[in-house]
Amino acid sequence: MVVNGKVSVILLIPDTWMRFLSLLLSGIGLTASLLWLSWTMYDRYIADTPSSQVLAVVFHGDPYAQAIELASEANFAGKRARSSTDWFAIANQWQQAADLMAVVPNTDDRHKAAQGRAAQYRRNSEYARRKAEANL
Repeated sequence: MVVNGKVSVILLIPDTWMRFLSLLLSGIGLTASLLWLSWTMYDRYIADTPSSQVLAVVFHGDPYAQAIELASEANFAGKRARSSTDWFAIANQWQQAADLMAVVPNTDDRHKAAQGRAAQYRRNSEYARRKAEANL
């Protein structure tokens, strides 16, 4: 079309293409928002933690029994977890259970079993962390 000596182009886009473009732009916006949120959480909670930070924990009572109880709670919570917050909490429970198993003394008859459970609990903790990061 020519108006006042200028050429104008009018594009007629069917409704299906408009919906497609709208969904595409919405998806791009959502992806950008999730990336921003992930980066913000990483920057706030992970990047600021010194790698040389050492956590000293004092356990009272029977660490083996406490670890079993924590592991049981983490296992139950894992069956109803829905959000990344849930999965991060579960990962922390598994890690605490692993830490408790790791301090079972050599003199305890359950020491060998505790070492095996500590390794398994660490794997469970990593699995829960991966689930948490996948839900961000």
